[in-house]
Amino acid sequence: MSADPLDRNLEFLVNDVARLMRREYGRRVKGMNLTRSQWWVMVHLIRFDGCNQTQLAEELDVGKVALGGLLDRLESRGWIERRPDPDDRRAKRVYLTEAGRPLIAEMQEKARGVHRLIISGMDRGDQDRLVDLLLQAKNNLVERTS
Repeated sequence: MSADPLDRNLEFLVNDVARLMRREYGRRVKGMNLTRSQWWVMVHLIRFDGCNQTQLAEELDVGKVALGGLLDRLESRGWIERRPDPDDRRAKRVYLTEAGRPLIAEMQEKARGVHRLIISGMDRGDQDRLVDLLLQAKNNLVERTS
């Protein structure tokens, strides 16, 4: 383990792990003809399929205009579709399409490989404890910003 105190700084460490996970996942999906921004949208749609574009932009922490361009490209490939929001005629909801489902399945398989890499050397108890601690940290921040 490193003797540098910044290597044990929680905020830097969480950021570094997240960055390295994205980099590894990006390396694994490189041959799928997806940019990092595009796969990030697709990953969020797995969890938030049918959300409106504003909610998706907030979840991704990107601007609405930038998201609009990403959605245009994904829609042109047939992987997503935008439909009118029944509750707000100005808004659009974003859905994965049947054509996008095989892509999602392949992305999820690659994500499982990254997961196996991350947890290598950890027993099940360590894994559960790590997840519990990260969930607590997330909840603390969500409560603060709510």
